[in-house]
Amino acid sequence: MSAAEPPRVLHVSHTSQPGGAELALARLVGRDRPWRAALHTPPGGGAFDHLRSTDVTVADDLPALPTGGTRSRAPLLAARYLAALRAGARVLRRSPLFRDADLVHANTAAAAIICALADRRHRRPLVVHLRSPVNAETLGPLGLPAFTRLALRHADGLIANSRFTLASVVGRPRVPDRRVVLQSPSGIGERVARPRVRPVVRAVGMVGRLQPWKGQHVFLQAFAAALPDSDVRAYLCGAPLFGEAAYEAQLRDLAARLGIADRVHFLGHVDDVPAVLDAIDILVHASLGPEPLGQTVLQGLARAKPVIATEGGGPGEWIRSGVNGLLVPPGRPEALAGALRRLVASHRLRIDLAVAAAGTPGLLSDAECVARHGEFFDAVRRAHRPGPAR
Repeated sequence: MSAAEPPRVLHVSHTSQPGGAELALARLVGRDRPWRAALHTPPGGGAFDHLRSTDVTVADDLPALPTGGTRSRAPLLAARYLAALRAGARVLRRSPLFRDADLVHANTAAAAIICALADRRHRRPLVVHLRSPVNAETLGPLGLPAFTRLALRHADGLIANSRFTLASVVGRPRVPDRRVVLQSPSGIGERVARPRVRPVVRAVGMVGRLQPWKGQHVFLQAFAAALPDSDVRAYLCGAPLFGEAAYEAQLRDLAARLGIADRVHFLGHVDDVPAVLDAIDILVHASLGPEPLGQTVLQGLARAKPVIATEGGGPGEWIRSGVNGLLVPPGRPEALAGALRRLVASHRLRIDLAVAAAGTPGLLSDAECVARHGEFFDAVRRAHRPGPAR
C-alpha cells in the first residue's frame, strides 16, 4: 500500500441475518469512510445486500454457523459448530480479500475465532469488536474458551460498544493494550435539536428484534397494566431471527389474553427507524438483563424522545434517570407500568426528558462514529508487527 492510498480493511461477519451487530456493521461500511472496505459473510440473511451497489467488495461464501452452537452442551451440535468455524477459516485463508487486507475487523466473537484460525502466523493486524460481554452466559461453554484462547491471543486491538462490555474482558490474559469504547453507528444522522412533544400520548413502542431476552412480553404486560382503558396504541417494530419465530406467536397470544390485541401492532422489520420514532410518543427498552449497548436507546435519545429503559449495561451509561430518560429494574412489568403511567400523565415531564435527551452529551452521529473507527483502525495498523501470535 502506498502512502497515498487508503488502507484496505476486511470486515468479517459470522452471519448475514439483520441483527444489531450486523446492522451496525452495514452502517459502518455503507457510507463515506477513510478506508477501502471489503466484507466476508455467509450468504442469505439480507443485512448486507444493499452494499453490493456500493464500492464495498462483498464475498458471501463463508459457511453458516449452526444456531446456538456455542451455548449448546450437546456434543454433536458443538462438533458441528467447531467444524463450521474451521471451514470458515479455510475459506477466509484462501480469499484474495483476506490476503490483500491491511487490517482485518472481526465484527463479533464468532467472527474473531474464524479470523484467528485463518491467520495462525498473525501476518495481518486483527481488530476484534466486542458487542456482548465476554462470559460463559453469552458465549457458552464452547465459545468462551475458543474466544479467549484464540481470538484474544491474536487481537491487536479491541473495540467495545460500551464500558460495560469492555469491563468483561479487562483482566483476562492476553488482552491487547490497544482498546477503546466506541459507539456503534445506530442510524443517527442529524440529531433533533427542538423536540416536538404532543400534549396527549397516542402511541408507545419498542424497536428491536423479537426475542425473549429483549422483553417484549414484559412491555405488553406493563402496557396492559398501565393503560387498560385507553386508546393509546402499542407498536412492536422488529422481526424474529435465528429460529425464534415462535416468540412472535407467543406475543400475539399474550396480547389477546391481556385484552389489548386490538391496540398492539406488529410492524415487522423496519428500515426507517427515525420515522417510526417520530410517530410515537414514548420509546420503551425492556431487556431482561444488562444490554451491551442498546442502539434503540441511542436512536431514541437522538430523536429527542422520552425513553424508558432497563437499568444496567450500555443504556445506564447514557441515561441519567429522571433527567434525560427513566430507568427501571429489568424483568419487572409493574415497575415499567409505573413509569408509563408517570409519563402518560405528565406532559411537563415528557417535555423535560425530551429536551434533555436532545442534549445528551457524547452522542455521535453515524458519520462521527465512522471517523472514530477509522482513526482506531489506522492506529492499530501502524503499530502492527507481523509475527507469532502473542
